[in-house]
Amino acid sequence: MRLLILLLLFLLGSVPAGAKVVDYIAAVVNGRPILYSEVVSYAKENGISNLKLALDKLIEKEILVTQAESEGIKVSDAEVDAALKDFMKRNGIENQEQLEELLEREGLTLNDLKERIREQLLIAKLIAREVKSKISVPQGKVDLICQKEEGKPVRDVYYLFTKSRSLAEKAMELLSSGVPFEKVAKELSEDSETAVKGGHIGKVAPGMLIKLLDRAVWSIKPGSYKLVRTEDGFYIVYVKSEEKGHCNREKIEQRLYMVEFQRALKNYVDRLKREASVKVYM
Repeated sequence: MRLLILLLLFLLGSVPAGAKVVDYIAAVVNGRPILYSEVVSYAKENGISNLKLALDKLIEKEILVTQAESEGIKVSDAEVDAALKDFMKRNGIENQEQLEELLEREGLTLNDLKERIREQLLIAKLIAREVKSKISVPQGKVDLICQKEEGKPVRDVYYLFTKSRSLAEKAMELLSSGVPFEKVAKELSEDSETAVKGGHIGKVAPGMLIKLLDRAVWSIKPGSYKLVRTEDGFYIVYVKSEEKGHCNREKIEQRLYMVEFQRALKNYVDRLKREASVKVYM
């Protein structure tokens, strides 16, 4: 490796007088060089202004790629082509010619993109095997969270908003005369987003709304409404119904899984970094 670095430095140093040296080795990761031009390109493609940070990200990527390859993980051409088709579909790219035009504007080729996809698939397979497959969510944790969430009341809430006191008073009169809240909200509410839904904002638990509205929602009985004045204007909140909260075990498991995955992934990458051969020259 030392000989390779010396040879490259020699070649860079033997540029004819007056010529400009445009590249050099920024780092070597597990025997593979990362060029300065790669760092600049990566920073540009990912909107990173700090080249040192871009280099750190590239080093981490190279560590994962070389680890995957050392463990015999393979990515076939068919897998790359399938991922490329999916990439084109998600980005509204109709054909290869259009894709190559877009890549050319960024100074890239189709082969460059395929190599990036190959690396991403290698890393994904490595993480799936070494991290994801070893994660399990203890059902005991799910049970504990469910016990806390079950039984909490949830109310189906509507509201009407207006900056005008006279409109607020008119709305209260209509409601008092028996006009359905949804109809009044559609006609008088100045909150266009909720007005089209008859003022419906969904099911809320205690503490989900701003303090004044939250206090109003939980101070009245289901089936009733209340006028609330705030700095912005006037709200009329309407509680249509109330029910006990229920536990969504699937969502809780997903939440716990993501927490555990992020922890396990960080530990795994940190271990690979400690074990890797990394030399930085930038």
